[in-house]
Amino acid sequence: MKTVSGLVSVLISLALLLGGCADRTQQRLRQVQKQLEQVLRTELLDGDIRMQQTSDHLTVVITERLLFDAGSHEIKPDGIEVLKQMATLFKAALLKEIRVVGHADRDLASDHSNKYFEKLALCKARATQTVHVLNENGLGSQSVVIEWYGDIRPIASNETEEGRQMNRRIEILLYAETV
Repeated sequence: MKTVSGLVSVLISLALLLGGCADRTQQRLRQVQKQLEQVLRTELLDGDIRMQQTSDHLTVVITERLLFDAGSHEIKPDGIEVLKQMATLFKAALLKEIRVVGHADRDLASDHSNKYFEKLALCKARATQTVHVLNENGLGSQSVVIEWYGDIRPIASNETEEGRQMNRRIEILLYAETV
């Protein structure tokens, strides 16, 4: 019986410890979110940036119109300034990993034979350029992962232009260190 109660005690202690780590992770992510909200107030109000926190990461969604011209992977000057500000905040935060993810829309009216691969390549180039600007501005020591999904992870309907615009985006997922 003592063995069972000892095991239960260990399990409870472990659960409390892990719960404390989760709380600290969420606190760190909330702190990063608050800092981003202060620095990027205009972009948030304009709808060019959105944020969502889950239990283990913060997702920053950046619209195509802020970063890129249609069909281009070159980041616009205003987008570079935003990414510079973000890099400064990310460098100061204790982040375990940063994932930069490129997404596209699906043009329903076009010939799909080459469009999928063209959009996939554009997503990859955009995510890579985004990481390049972040790294140039001090993020180099962080663990950064580049991903690209083309049109397979939409967040809105591709039936309307507004929905397609929402689907053309860069997402930056921030994972905090657990200390």
